[in-house]
Amino acid sequence: MKKIISLILAMLMLLTFAGCGGNGDDTSSPKEAGYTFTANGVKIAMSDEASAIISALGDPISYTEETSCAFEGLDKTYYYGGFYLTTYPENDKDYVFSVWFQDDSVETEEGLYIGSSKADVERIYGAEGVSGDNSYVYTKGSSKLTVILTNDVVSSIQYEAVVE
Repeated sequence: MKKIISLILAMLMLLTFAGCGGNGDDTSSPKEAGYTFTANGVKIAMSDEASAIISALGDPISYTEETSCAFEGLDKTYYYGGFYLTTYPENDKDYVFSVWFQDDSVETEEGLYIGSSKADVERIYGAEGVSGDNSYVYTKGSSKLTVILTNDVVSSIQYEAVVE
């Protein structure tokens, strides 16, 4: 059952990531400070330039790329065990689009992880992020944090850049 839920969540993430919005002409101002995630001592912020982050994280367990329908270039996905990191292209560089947790081996800067309780979510981030019966969405700067619950237990955590 966990594998089916993970597969469904993966498909939803890919659909969200590959959504064909925007026209690729965005040359927006510098990104506002938002959520960060630290893995293996590497701090990752949404919309940060990805090259130094990818280099510091080392070789991923897996890597995929596909032509972006929202930007000119390739959307790239790196799997590092415990989380996926996806990037989007802009002005001949890649930027961090999302970090999606896969298991309880990683946690947010504030200590939330897959397996945490609904009470933990509300204690750490507050109840105002409720978005439907089983999810919370929090926005900070130019990023958002989505937490999905199954039976009042965290089953998915994803950071995402807010790209206009």
